[in-house]
This record gives sequence, C-alpha cells and structure tokens, in this order.
Amino acid sequence: MTTTSIPIRVATPDDAATLARLLRDFNSEFGAELDDRSTVEGRLSRLLARRDFFAILAGEPAYGFATVALRATAYGDNAVAALEDLYIQPDARNHGAGSALIEALGERARARGIMAAEVFVDEPDGDALRFYQRHGFVHRDPSTGDRAFYLHHDLDGDARLPHPERQFER
Repeated sequence: MTTTSIPIRVATPDDAATLARLLRDFNSEFGAELDDRSTVEGRLSRLLARRDFFAILAGEPAYGFATVALRATAYGDNAVAALEDLYIQPDARNHGAGSALIEALGERARARGIMAAEVFVDEPDGDALRFYQRHGFVHRDPSTGDRAFYLHHDLDGDARLPHPERQFER
C-alpha cells in the first residue's frame, strides 16, 4: 500500500463520532483517561467547525487520524500548526498511513499560508521521534542550532495530563 493509495480526507463536524472513536482507541492503547464519548464527540464537532482546528482521517472506513490546532504567533502573520495527535490503529500500521497523514497536514497547512508545524513527543517514544524526524521535524532551533525543549505547566492542578504519550513517564 502506497501513501497515494490510502484514502485521506479532511474531517468535517459530521465526522465527530468517528474521530471520537479513534481518539478513544488512541487513549486506551496508552492507558490514558478521556472524557466520556458524548462529551468528546460534542467537543470535536465544535472544534471541527472552527477555523483554528482541523483533523485529517486516513482510510475508509477511517482507521487513523491527525488532529491539528492552529496557534497565533507574534513572529509572523500566519499561524503555527500544532500537531496534537496522530494515530493509526495497530492492525493498519506500517503501510504508510502515518506518512500520508503528515503529507496531507503539510498540504493543508501550506494552502492556508502556514509555514511551520510542531509536535510534542515524549523522550521514551523513540519510534514516534524517529517517525517525525524522518518527516522533517527537528528538535533544534533552525536559526541557532540550539536544542529545543517543550515545557508544560499544569495551570489548573488537574492530575489528568492532556497527552497520552505522557503515560510513558510512569
């Protein structure tokens, strides 16, 4: 299966149930908590209707997804694409769907004038780190060569962390 043979499409609010199911699968695989399905589905429906969030689905029926939140920056007029999650169901992995999602993310972002993307990866998740590096993500500031770090501060004191990847810290 090549990346061109994998059906890829941008999700709409009508895809909220499918995306909620896949997000639940993703969180279950890593033993992470997630709000109940109807809450997640409603949230995704609202997010998918916004201009500062999008999701891309892989497969028909969908077996993978990428969710992207756009954030403003003082360093340019266009947003930065923050890849929140990328997930492929285990039985569909290693056939190019992840690469197809990254390619589609880049195409959609560039079409909107977005020229930078970022992703958070936990240090122990070497496979994910290698995957993103293979697709052009770097953990160095391109202008200085300095190592770049992602720092997180939990402002509300909620014990539940927002990314399932952080479950590796246990």
